[in-house]
Amino acid sequence: MSEAVRLWNEVGAPYEAAIARMGLAGAHDASGSAHRAVLERQAARTILEGIEAAPTVAPAGDVAHDDALDEQPVASINVFGREGEYWSVIFEGHMVRVRDRKGMRYLARLLADPGREYHVLDLVAAETSSGAQGDSSPAASPLRSALGDAGEMLDARAKDAYRRRLAEIDDDIEQARTTGDAERAAQADAERDFLVRELSRAVGLGGRDRRAASASERARVAVTRAVRQAMTRIGEHHPQLGEHLSRTVRTGAYCAYLPDPRAPAGWRF
Repeated sequence: MSEAVRLWNEVGAPYEAAIARMGLAGAHDASGSAHRAVLERQAARTILEGIEAAPTVAPAGDVAHDDALDEQPVASINVFGREGEYWSVIFEGHMVRVRDRKGMRYLARLLADPGREYHVLDLVAAETSSGAQGDSSPAASPLRSALGDAGEMLDARAKDAYRRRLAEIDDDIEQARTTGDAERAAQADAERDFLVRELSRAVGLGGRDRRAASASERARVAVTRAVRQAMTRIGEHHPQLGEHLSRTVRTGAYCAYLPDPRAPAGWRF
């Protein structure tokens, strides 16, 4: 890794040299050389700050076509890069390292494609399929079947019990009306309405059993939990980035990274 730092410096590639230094810092951490790791990270941060501070001069021929750029803030260089079991994340000049988890990989995919909505099944398919790029593809279809669901909302025994109880309730209602017991009849009516609703919810058209949870719903819950946990871990060590992600990352059946188009946060991976 130190050789990579030297080579990138020799060819005049400061950004790549900074990334190599972050990797070298991780190696020092793993070997117990905490002091060296701190020095490498400081050096990487200094390089990146220098890149951000460098003036950008557009060629004369482009100025007339890019007048609108003068009204746009210059996006800082942010990094979301994986290094083995950890992710090195740089945002607004501050770097943190976060252990690799599914939520971090989901976040990386969203950050890499701002504005795009990913269905949760496509995110899961990309995560479980080696080399997948997260596009909507046939790879997601087998996954939807593989995820399955939580089974029938009511099994056969429960449905039989409900139906027997309904028959008993009908008898109770008849007896209550015969004896003039209005309170008993009202209670039986309420119980009957509840059981009918439960049976209707569990049985679809043609008597087909409804499933308790679809593949999409299970994926939505899992992806949302993983992404939110990753954002919480990041926010614990980098509150500014945690706040940014909480404002711009949307989860649900479709997930997306939606930064303010007037001040986009560009990312490198």
